[in-house]
Amino acid sequence: MKGRLFSEKPKVLSMEYRRRRRRKKAAKGMSGAAQAFILLVLFGAAAYLILGTGAGRRIKENLDLSFAKSCVMKAQRATPLPTLAAAEKTPEATAVPTAAPTGETARVKLRGIDIYMLQLGVFDDRANCERAAEAVKALGAAGYVYEDNGSFRLIAAAYSDEASAGSVKERLVSEGRECSVIKLSSTEVELVVTSSVERLLPIRTAFALAPETVDQLDELALDFDASNRSEEYALGVLSEMERNSMTASEGIGEAATRNAMLEKVNAFYTDIAEKLRAASTGFGSRAELSSRLKYLRVYAALRYAELLKDIGE
Repeated sequence: MKGRLFSEKPKVLSMEYRRRRRRKKAAKGMSGAAQAFILLVLFGAAAYLILGTGAGRRIKENLDLSFAKSCVMKAQRATPLPTLAAAEKTPEATAVPTAAPTGETARVKLRGIDIYMLQLGVFDDRANCERAAEAVKALGAAGYVYEDNGSFRLIAAAYSDEASAGSVKERLVSEGRECSVIKLSSTEVELVVTSSVERLLPIRTAFALAPETVDQLDELALDFDASNRSEEYALGVLSEMERNSMTASEGIGEAATRNAMLEKVNAFYTDIAEKLRAASTGFGSRAELSSRLKYLRVYAALRYAELLKDIGE
């Protein structure tokens, strides 16, 4: 009896052990299936999110773009850039020789001038004329001694138009003075100048400034008396004109050494600048400064007429 009891107990335990193992296997099988089902549901939800919603479409587009870029980068790395063969290399640029500048040709003009001079007398002797000139200078006249074919003319003033000269003449005649108007005319002169472009500009400037200098002195001499301009104003104008004359001279200085005509123009400015400088210093009264301005006006007009004659010959 004891033997049977002893022998049946292990059998019962063995059967119970087998039943437990079968339940564990079944449980494991159920767990794997459940996990697979859950994964399938999650994948479907993700697919719906990607394909069905705006956010999903943007994610899909970004993924597609990243994939496309990755493909392009791989293709670029895989395909080397073409290079020129040694015989096909681009030749280096070579300097193109240029011709030396030959200069530029231009026409420059000195316009003509008409001078109407107020004459107070004609003398055969210079000394007598100069003594008379000193007397009229004290009255504010130019007192310019103009030599003409062996005679010496005493000039009181010069004007650019006949009417102005005639008006002053009538007034002086009415005061009992001997007086007449003489006219001096010079025609326009044109020159053909060949020079570098850089040199042509100062040459043009010098030719244009010469007659303007005469006109400016004419205006200043009349304005100083008629408008009662101050001495400081007159001296300022003279100083500016002197600077302009020197600038014009310096501008054509180098070219003048190689051209006789330009040398004459250069000499004109040198002379004018010297006279302007002398007139600005050492005067003792307003009447004396007025006389100097009129003298400068006569001198500049006659010097310009001389320049036209020299170049025109």
